[in-house]
Amino acid sequence: MVQNNLDAMLADGFTKRMAQEYLTALDAERQSPMFDQSYVEWAHSLGFLAESAHAYRLTDETAPQYLSDYDFNRLWPLNEWQRIWINDKLTLKYCLAGTAYDRYLPKYYYYTKPEGLMPLVDSTLDPTVDGLAAILREVGEIACKPCNGFQARGFHRLAFDGHDLLVDSVPVGTEGLAAFVQANPNYVLTEFIRPCAQLAAIDPLIHTLRVLLVNPDGVTPTTLASYLRFGMGANKTGDVANYRPPTEEDICSFNVQVDLATGCFGNGKLVYANRVVDAPAHPDSGVVAQGTLPYWDETLKMMHDVALRLGPVEYLGFDLGITEDGPKIMEINSHTGVKYLQLFTPLMAHEQAGAYFRAKLARLDALDSQARARRNGIVR
Repeated sequence: MVQNNLDAMLADGFTKRMAQEYLTALDAERQSPMFDQSYVEWAHSLGFLAESAHAYRLTDETAPQYLSDYDFNRLWPLNEWQRIWINDKLTLKYCLAGTAYDRYLPKYYYYTKPEGLMPLVDSTLDPTVDGLAAILREVGEIACKPCNGFQARGFHRLAFDGHDLLVDSVPVGTEGLAAFVQANPNYVLTEFIRPCAQLAAIDPLIHTLRVLLVNPDGVTPTTLASYLRFGMGANKTGDVANYRPPTEEDICSFNVQVDLATGCFGNGKLVYANRVVDAPAHPDSGVVAQGTLPYWDETLKMMHDVALRLGPVEYLGFDLGITEDGPKIMEINSHTGVKYLQLFTPLMAHEQAGAYFRAKLARLDALDSQARARRNGIVR
């Protein structure tokens, strides 16, 4: 049983930031009508959010097979200071720009500042909104997303339809485009990624292939777990994000198991906050989500090589899309969520993952009170 109070958690090695975030999540579940409150208290006592416990169909007997939410949040940060290399999309892009791995990232056109546009490495170096409009007229659409956002929040699509400049399918003209830039600082404007034909047949929105890779010695990158999430919803323009957090009873995500050895995928599931429903076919298209991911060997090699390039960063959560041109890295997370990974791969029951996280937890448990106090103050 864990003690879910701030003082106990700080004494247990949490950073204050993550302890407060975790306690906020626990409190939200206590207030939510989606959960039976006796189930909530049971899950929380074991160190799991009720949402995770439902996803895992958790029992007292199976709980040790899973990395708990308590321990996962207690371990943050898993990477040392070099995590800043992947903590935001812009830094990652410039770490890999000009290398053999740049082709695995989208083109980066602009970064938005309060003062306006900053041209990036793949732009024409025109800092004006006219320069942005010219690129839109050339490429047709651009993805606009927070530089260091999460859960796909704040996503927009800029486009040119042959006549008008659009923001989320609404005509705005050059003045409206300038107003949008001004209202959205700290965004990156990048190439818009569309899925390859095989995966677009399941859903035309870009999917998210998440792969957890660890490289604690800097020279032996090891993939541990993966899943594939397809977008859902009636809006297939690409104007909206491909993921909605399950904050309401009817919100779910469509997740599919991936075999890391072969790239074969299947065993689809609809994951709600309080239940999981087996679903072989995508609920929108009706197409069975099953097959083998194209470019799989190339994808594995690319992740391995990028991990070596970023050697001091030992914990990497790759978010990828598979396009007609091969894999594209949408971002690499330094504390990638484990709920959907563990839907298919209980991490503590996995030989390599279990050993990795147990070693991390043992090292944290061995800290003296002064080291824990210093750790409490880490904020980013």
